[in-house]
Amino acid sequence: MRTLKSLFTPIAISLAIILAQPSASANPPEQKELISLRHFLKQVDLTNSQRQDVRLLMQQNRATKNTYQPDQESVREAVRNLIQTDEWHEADINSALEAELHLQAQLMWLNIQTQHQIWLTLTDTQKAQILTELNTSNEGAYSEKTDNELKQQNEERPQGKRKMHQEQRQKKLIAALNLNDEQHALFVSQRAAEKADREANKSAHQTLKAEFIGLITAENLNETDWTALQAQTQISRFEHAFTRAKNQFTFWNSLSNEQQQMLQEIINKQQGEHKRRPRFGDKGES
Repeated sequence: MRTLKSLFTPIAISLAIILAQPSASANPPEQKELISLRHFLKQVDLTNSQRQDVRLLMQQNRATKNTYQPDQESVREAVRNLIQTDEWHEADINSALEAELHLQAQLMWLNIQTQHQIWLTLTDTQKAQILTELNTSNEGAYSEKTDNELKQQNEERPQGKRKMHQEQRQKKLIAALNLNDEQHALFVSQRAAEKADREANKSAHQTLKAEFIGLITAENLNETDWTALQAQTQISRFEHAFTRAKNQFTFWNSLSNEQQQMLQEIINKQQGEHKRRPRFGDKGES
């Protein structure tokens, strides 16, 4: 069985998100939406006061994260500029990725604190109900199911719908770039490696998710526990970010000047759409 460290072993990038996200994004694939109480809150009967408290906590979280925006843009631009070049500068990449990973850890800790504060607004009965759902969700996340069952399950979930939408955008992107045989072979090999890595790390992902559940649902949130969890994955997270950046660099340099320009235009458009997308709490959801 793999350890928590192996969860962050290097994986190849998907063309759909190549260069559109930082190499060590604030929410990397392994931890993005790892634990979110939002879905489970819909399954309990919250009072109006609780809904207001949750809404306020989410708005405060968003406001605090917005203060990190200049730093996020700065480190992302630094990494992107080092990737979108024809020469690999490893020392500079290492420094930029370390800065990005440090910022990532700060934002993740902020999210954990918010999730824990939301947890404390619940009654004991509500906590018991949600904790049961959390554990059941984690234990059953990787149970044996047929491909059709998994496909149907994913289609019914918001994350599954987002994944389907991403795959559709990916197909359009491939068509728009008009990849030649060599470029397409590179893309296929990266996708295959990415899928194999996800399969190999399922149990490690489940273990890490259980650790996050323990942090968020504890009576007292202990930053020491979070620091220890981060330390367990520090080396592998850097390896993941480094390999992802190197893969992005390789793919970028496999494209012609025209393809690079087209890809950059698509990335800019997607980033603009992401900034305009409404956030949780912006319209009074709970």
